[in-house]
Amino acid sequence: MSTDLPPDNTFSNEAATDFKDTPLLKARAERLLRDVQTGRIFAFEWDPVSDVVVIPLERARALGIDVDAQITGQQLLSRVHPDDRETLTIALAGLAPENPTFKANFRILDSDRGVIRVESTSCALFDESGRKRRVTGIVSDVTAGEISKQEHVNVVERLHMAMDAGKSVGWDWDVKTGTDCWFGDLQTIFGIPSKTYFGHVEDFRRRVHPDDRALVWQAVKHAMENQTPYVAEFRIIREDGSIRWVTAQGKFYYLTSGEAERMMGIAVDITDRKIVEENLQQKDLELAMAQRLAQVGSWQWKPDGDKVIWSDELYRIAGRDHGSPAPCFGEHSSLYSSESWERLRGAVDEALQTGAPYELMLEMIRPDGGTRWTIGRGEIQRDATGQIVGLHGTVQDVTERRHSQEALRESEERLRLAAQAGRMYAYEWDRKTDVIVRSAEFTHILGLKGDSKNTTCQQMLKTVHPDDREKILTVANACTPENPTCRVRYRVVRPDGSVVWLEKNALAFFDAKGKILRMIGMVADITERKLAEEAISGINRRLIEAQEAERARIARDLHDDIGQRLAMLSVTLDQTKRIAPGSDRGFADRIDELRKQVQDISTEVYALSHELHSSKLRHMDMVHAMRGFCMELSEQQNVDINFGHKDIPGSVPPEISICLFRVLQEALHNAVKHSKVRLFDVEARGTSDAILLTIRDTGLGFDAENAMKGPGLGLTSMQERLNLVNGQLSIQSQPSHGTSVHARVPFDRTGIPVRTAV
Repeated sequence: MSTDLPPDNTFSNEAATDFKDTPLLKARAERLLRDVQTGRIFAFEWDPVSDVVVIPLERARALGIDVDAQITGQQLLSRVHPDDRETLTIALAGLAPENPTFKANFRILDSDRGVIRVESTSCALFDESGRKRRVTGIVSDVTAGEISKQEHVNVVERLHMAMDAGKSVGWDWDVKTGTDCWFGDLQTIFGIPSKTYFGHVEDFRRRVHPDDRALVWQAVKHAMENQTPYVAEFRIIREDGSIRWVTAQGKFYYLTSGEAERMMGIAVDITDRKIVEENLQQKDLELAMAQRLAQVGSWQWKPDGDKVIWSDELYRIAGRDHGSPAPCFGEHSSLYSSESWERLRGAVDEALQTGAPYELMLEMIRPDGGTRWTIGRGEIQRDATGQIVGLHGTVQDVTERRHSQEALRESEERLRLAAQAGRMYAYEWDRKTDVIVRSAEFTHILGLKGDSKNTTCQQMLKTVHPDDREKILTVANACTPENPTCRVRYRVVRPDGSVVWLEKNALAFFDAKGKILRMIGMVADITERKLAEEAISGINRRLIEAQEAERARIARDLHDDIGQRLAMLSVTLDQTKRIAPGSDRGFADRIDELRKQVQDISTEVYALSHELHSSKLRHMDMVHAMRGFCMELSEQQNVDINFGHKDIPGSVPPEISICLFRVLQEALHNAVKHSKVRLFDVEARGTSDAILLTIRDTGLGFDAENAMKGPGLGLTSMQERLNLVNGQLSIQSQPSHGTSVHARVPFDRTGIPVRTAV
C-alpha cells in the first residue's frame, strides 16, 4: 500500500481499494483530510493489522520519514520522544469497544524544529470480534502555548533576580516593529542616566563594540531560527567612549505560526571580572613567555600526599605530555640518571631537615631516551607557624649551553692541533695599549725561542721586511665598520737572517665613533706555498713563452710557406684558364671555382697566422693591434664589435701587450661562440697604476664559478697569463643575464709593471 497522497490530499487508488469494505470510514477520512487546517494540525489513519499509517506527505517529511515507501506505525512511534513512547503505547493498547477514544499530550521529534509538543485526539473502530480495525485522529501542535507558559514564569524569575543583583539590565524587544525597551542599571552599562529607556533595536546594535557586532547578531539569529536560548558575551561602548563588558541571556517568544514575536532577556556587567581575568591571563602569559625564553620551568611539592605541580615549560623540558599529571617525588628516580637522582634525593633530604636551599647540575632522562642537562634549584616553604610544609623551585635547561661549552673546548683543541699542523698562530691586538698577545705556536714560526707571548705592534713591525711594512699599515688602516676584515701577505726576517712569508687574516672591532678598538686574527706560515707558487709561476712563464714562440713559428710557416704556395697555386690556376680552349666554358668555370677556394683558404691561413702571432703587436701599439683584431673577427664572424679605449700609454711592455691581447682573443672567441648574440663591447682603459680590459655581451651567460672548475682551458689560460704579470681576472655572468670579463694588470707610467706581493 502506498502512502503517497495527491496534491488535494485525497487517498490514492490503492488506499481506496484497501478501504472498500468501509466506504463510510473512507469518506470520513477524506473529509477530515480536506478540512484539516493549514499550520500545525494534521489527521492520521492507522491500520493496526498491517501497521500501515496514512498521514499528509508534508508531515511525513517534517518527521524525517521516507515518503517513497509505506509509512508504518513503528516509524511514527520512533519519532515520539523516548520518555513518552511507553505512555502512548499503553494508551493505544487500552482502546476497546467500550472505550474507543483517548486524548494524549506527548512530544515528537520534528526534523526541522526539534522537539515539539502535540495533543492527539483519537478514535478506534473494531470488528465484530472486538479487534481494532482502524484508528483515526487529529494531531495538534501545542508547543508554542506550553513553552510560552513555562518561559513566562522563567523570564519573570530571571528578571527579578537580575534586577536584584545590580549592574544589570533587562530588555523586551518587539521583533516585528523593532521597538526595544531597556530597564535596570542603564547608567553602569550604557551610561544612560535613567532606569528605563524606550528605543529601537538599532540603538542597541550601534552601542555594541564594532569587533563584536557580527558575533552578537549571529548569536541572536541562531537563537531565533533554532528556538534556543540566546547567550553572548561582548563589549558595549558607552556614550563617553568607555567600554563595558556584559554577559547576556535571552529567549524568543513565538506566534502559533512559528514566527518570532518578541525577545526578552537580561545583561549583567562583568567588566571588573574581565579586567581581573585579563590581568591574570597577561601575568600567566608573561610568566610562561619568560620561562620559555629562559628555558626555566617551575615546580612545587607537598610531601604530605606527595603532590607535585609543574609549569608548562617544565613539561616541555622533561618531554612529557601537558595533559598527564606531574610525576610524584617518588617517581623522580625515573626522570634522572642514577648518579643525578642520588644527589637530588640527598639535597632534598637535607633541605627538609635543615631548611638549606640547593642548586645541582642534573642529567634528566626523557621518555624518548634523550637526555637534557639541567640546573635544579629548590628551597623550602613554611606555613604560618614556621613549619616546613613543602619545597618549590626551578629546573633550567642548560643542555645547549653545556654542549656549546663542550664544543668550544673541542673546537679550541682542534684549532690548536690545526695551528700546529698548518704552522699558524692566533693573535689579538689592543690598539689602546699597542699590545699583541700571540698563541704559543708563534715561536717555531718566527724562530723566537723562549720569547714572551706578548709584544707590541711597533716591535712586530721591526721584524717585518722593510719593503712590506707600509703595506701592513695600509691594510690595517683600511678596515672600517662596514668592511672590518683584512688579509695581507708579507715577509718577516728571523733572528738568524732567514726570511719567512706570512699571511695574516684579521677581524677588527670598532667603537661607536668608528675607531678601531682591537683586532683578532690568524697568522700562517706560507713560505713553502710561496716557493711552490714561484716555481709554478716560473714554469708557467716558460710554458707561455714557449707557446708564444711556437705560435710565432707556426704563423711564419703558414705565412711564408703555405701562404706563398697557395698564392702560386692561384696564379697557376689563372694561367691554366688562359690557355684552355675558348669553347670549353665549363672548364673555365671550374678553374674559377677552384681559384676562389684557394683564395678563401689563403685568406683563412692569413687570418690564422695573424691570430697565432699578430704582426700588429710587433709593428704597432697594443690599442691598434686590439682594434685590428676586433675588425678582422667582426668581418669573419659577421658580428658587431664596438671597440673603445682611453688613457692607454703609447708604449706598453711586450709581456703586458701580449697578455691582454691573448685575453681579448680568448674572451671574444668564447663570446661569439656561446653568447648567441651579435653585438659585443670591448673597452681598454688606463688608470694611474693599472691597465683595465673589459669584454661585455648581453647573451646567454654561464655559471662562472663552475666554468673555472671545468675541463676547459680558455679561462684557465687567461688566469695564468694574468698571474705572470701580477694581473687579476674577474668574470661576472649569470645564465640569461650576459657576461662581463674584466682583466686588470698593474702598470706605472714609466712603462714598468708594478710587482705587488702575492
